Amino acid sequence: MKVRIADAHCIACGLCREACPEGAVHPRMQDIHHRFEVLSHECTGCAVCLPYCPVPPALVQYDIATA
Repeated sequence: MKVRIADAHCIACGLCREACPEGAVHPRMQDIHHRFEVLSHECTGCAVCLPYCPVPPALVQYDIATA
């Protein structure tokens, strides 16, 4: 399993970045908005970030075998 950020729901609070023990969440620029992304090669799928998100649909777990 891995985690990705659903931009449609993300409020760019950065709590997932702070919670990630692997440092897999990185800032990126999208137009003029500050957003975050999870680098899949750094994400171990530990899901430590999930309970920290104030908007639960913003963090999505996915199975790498079906992605």
